[in-house]
Amino acid sequence: MSKYSVFMDLDGTLLSSDHKHISVRTKATIERLQKHDVKFYIATGRMYELAKITQNLLNPEVGLITSNGAVFDGINGREVTLLGSKTVELAYQITQVNKLPMMLFTPETAYFTEKIPHFIAQNAGNFDEAFGYKEIENLEELRQVADKITNGVVLSRGDMDELNQAKAKLADSKKLRLSSSGPDNIEMIPLKTDKATAIQQVQWEQRIDADHTFVFGDGMNDLGMMQQAKYSVAMGNGVSTIKEQANYVTETNAKDGIAAFLENFFKDEF
Repeated sequence: MSKYSVFMDLDGTLLSSDHKHISVRTKATIERLQKHDVKFYIATGRMYELAKITQNLLNPEVGLITSNGAVFDGINGREVTLLGSKTVELAYQITQVNKLPMMLFTPETAYFTEKIPHFIAQNAGNFDEAFGYKEIENLEELRQVADKITNGVVLSRGDMDELNQAKAKLADSKKLRLSSSGPDNIEMIPLKTDKATAIQQVQWEQRIDADHTFVFGDGMNDLGMMQQAKYSVAMGNGVSTIKEQANYVTETNAKDGIAAFLENFFKDEF
């Protein structure tokens, strides 16, 4: 049983503003605390293989909760929840009305349905220049992979009315859970699944209670996990709703908010 566990969002939280780097200070703080039986997890909307790129910036002892909780490292290996082929097809039909870009993910592979401007995809936190993406050109191609999809994200091209219309139709279907990592996207997650449900499972498997749990986040898809820890910490750059729900607010990601909070908390222990 770990003495403490720490769950960290990536974009806007653990990573710098370019979505690629972890500061030297934060990396050193994590590695120091790992030596004192503190277990760290990345908790992200990114797909599993994309999250591993960040894990490799740290070390393999950092666990992964990915795809907004649909894919995570459990005690018996990787645990996967699927979005469902009918749900995937419905999302495709809804987004095609206004040709909204949609990215769909398995643990290993990413697909897109419309050409996505680089800056939009990167801001959604599901993009890396070195990572390959496969295009879905029609419904028949989609059906070949629909039963393997764990989660997805719908992106705005700038018209928020179109995005809101799609969101309303997806919500009315009651076939999936919706969230958002930013104002210009819709995160699509399997029903009864999010970062919080994955954290709950990890806590149960690892015999960790909320009094020994930290969570760090900045966006609306971090809202659920804020309720799973005594030390729920919003980043200084986080949205106002997250700051209201969290028990603490730390520095921004640009000012090493995770390291600043943990260094202060453990200053008299280690």
